[in-house]
Amino acid sequence: MRPPPTGSMNFLILGSGGCTLIPRPCCQCAICREARKKGIPYARTGPSLFIEDISVLFDTPEEIAYQLNRENIHTVDYIFYTHWHPDHTAGMRIVEQMNMHWSAAYIEGKQPSKKIKICALPQVMRDLRAIRNRFGSYLDYYERLGLVTPVSLEKEMPLRIENIDLIPLPVEHSGYVSTVFIIKDQDKKVVYAPCDVKPFPVNGLMKNVDVLITGGLFPKGTLKGGYPVPDEDRLRKDFFTMDEITEIIDKFKITRTIVVHIEEEYGKSFDDYQKIEEQYTDYNIQFGYDGMKIEP
Repeated sequence: MRPPPTGSMNFLILGSGGCTLIPRPCCQCAICREARKKGIPYARTGPSLFIEDISVLFDTPEEIAYQLNRENIHTVDYIFYTHWHPDHTAGMRIVEQMNMHWSAAYIEGKQPSKKIKICALPQVMRDLRAIRNRFGSYLDYYERLGLVTPVSLEKEMPLRIENIDLIPLPVEHSGYVSTVFIIKDQDKKVVYAPCDVKPFPVNGLMKNVDVLITGGLFPKGTLKGGYPVPDEDRLRKDFFTMDEITEIIDKFKITRTIVVHIEEEYGKSFDDYQKIEEQYTDYNIQFGYDGMKIEP
């Protein structure tokens, strides 16, 4: 059994990877072979974060069932979605697996034991409802089954859960919205910005951040196999450079930064990221890993 949390806010990185796992299925490159042999922290699963104190989950990658079992998490009361991309939503079916006993549902006609609150900005909620098969929306189906209660968030307005405020800031893209979440209690402030958060939102709520957990960083160098990325490539426009990350740290006076959403295509191992950390000790930048605990 997991020990009870000790501080006012306790975070757990369930998945530090990006849209492709490390090891990538069937890949026999050195990075993937090493990850298969050594496991975590060399291996990475899809992007997800958990707040232990209030049983809040951010996003449901395809590996979410494995992640929850791996960390022996007993309860999820809320799922906050950052945006619709499959690496953040393809595991939405976890709401069935956690709370639906099919024998009771079909034989005895019983309702699920609890409803999970699905929380998202209106634009993100619209995108979630658009994930469907020919019979209709998955989210609508789960709502009809009594498994979930959708909660529409308001821009820059806090949703309070016990003593913790969760504040969504939208990041507009062509055709969809991603979300940066400010998570704060009376003492500490954490920002979760895992993916598609460039341009980074300029907002007074961002000042004096204790911990920034962010993705969308493209480290210096080439992609896996020495493949160069042209200056005009979309990857350069959509992803942060290390210099841009340090500018954000300076601008918002961020005490500690943890990088997540680490892509297999970057072609770097856990050891490589530790060497990069050594170059940025003045900025207190770390590269996250699956199972990493964060106490602001």
